[in-house]
Amino acid sequence: MVETLNKPQPIKQQNTVVRDDAFYDQIEQEFEAIKQRHRAKMGAEDVAYIKGLRLKSRIFEVLGRGLLWTSQNPLTFGAGVGFLFLHRNIEAIEIGHNVLHGQYDYFPEIPQFHSHNFKWKAPIDEEGWRREHNAMHHVHTNVYEKDPDLNHGLLRTNDLVPWQKSHLWQVPLYFGVVYPTMLYRFNAQNLGFTQEYRAEAFDTGNKGYAVVDTSYASKEQREKMHSRSVNRVLFKEYLVFPLLAKLTGRSALKVLAGNFLADTINNYWIGMTIQATHFTEDLQDEAAVDHKGRWYLSQLESSVNFKGNRWQSILWGHLNYQIEHHLFPDTPSHRYPDMAKDVKALCQKYNLTYKCNPSWAKAIKNYTAVFWKYSFPTKK
Repeated sequence: MVETLNKPQPIKQQNTVVRDDAFYDQIEQEFEAIKQRHRAKMGAEDVAYIKGLRLKSRIFEVLGRGLLWTSQNPLTFGAGVGFLFLHRNIEAIEIGHNVLHGQYDYFPEIPQFHSHNFKWKAPIDEEGWRREHNAMHHVHTNVYEKDPDLNHGLLRTNDLVPWQKSHLWQVPLYFGVVYPTMLYRFNAQNLGFTQEYRAEAFDTGNKGYAVVDTSYASKEQREKMHSRSVNRVLFKEYLVFPLLAKLTGRSALKVLAGNFLADTINNYWIGMTIQATHFTEDLQDEAAVDHKGRWYLSQLESSVNFKGNRWQSILWGHLNYQIEHHLFPDTPSHRYPDMAKDVKALCQKYNLTYKCNPSWAKAIKNYTAVFWKYSFPTKK
């Protein structure tokens, strides 16, 4: 079960908690105070953290690729895959995802980690990601037909989305096909290709799904954006390094296999981490964006954490603190464990629910149950 703090007993009217503006004003002030209190501490520690993380990532890459080139047995080969996974994972989720939220835009001494300068070491177009993830998902979280991540791809995760026969297969489809290539699939949604597919494949088109704005670029331009971001990874992992191995008398096939395994594990890891912290509550009211206090509550209600230690949190991109990430997306993620203490205290003070799964495994089980439930037509 999801653990909660002081589970509230709110008065509800058509699934909406009845509260007045004075309450929302107070909630806004409380959350803003938490944000400002922790931002006041930002400085050299944050610069050292992100620079140190990049250094560790590069060390892991050297170790991983070196072991894959020189390994003579399954043990050293496995170690090579492990180190390369650490490199790919840290770059994708703890560095890339968080940097693109603008978490390090405050520090002029590290322009390479400013969101609009950053080049992601992942097969995802940065501009498309910012438009879909930052400007839509993080603003209209769990809002019907406004949040692209609520029913991303072909998923059905609530009763309002019209059921299609393809939804019967969404559990095996996502676990067997989507997750092994998760990072390579983000562009399809971010750049509008998935919605174009749904418009043709589903008899109800994009009914129930959020549609991203693609007016900023033609389809040809968007295809180029997709190819550029994906090919920079494919070229490096599946051509350059296997070829270098062959030219130096090593096994190109072994390097290719190791890169593939690290890539696949990384995709699974990130896919299941992201999914484990969403799909937790009823749909949110679109009007929540009209008041910052109301918006804070909608973010609190739309996310769920799961427990883990400090080093595990780094490998999860601190998304096991999804509540804090949605409340304060542009605050450096390594500060979330400390911010969580204040958020929990605030929830206790106002009798609000703070949801936290006891483990990653339990979180995965819970969201899989949601996928399974909505694989089938809603009973009338």
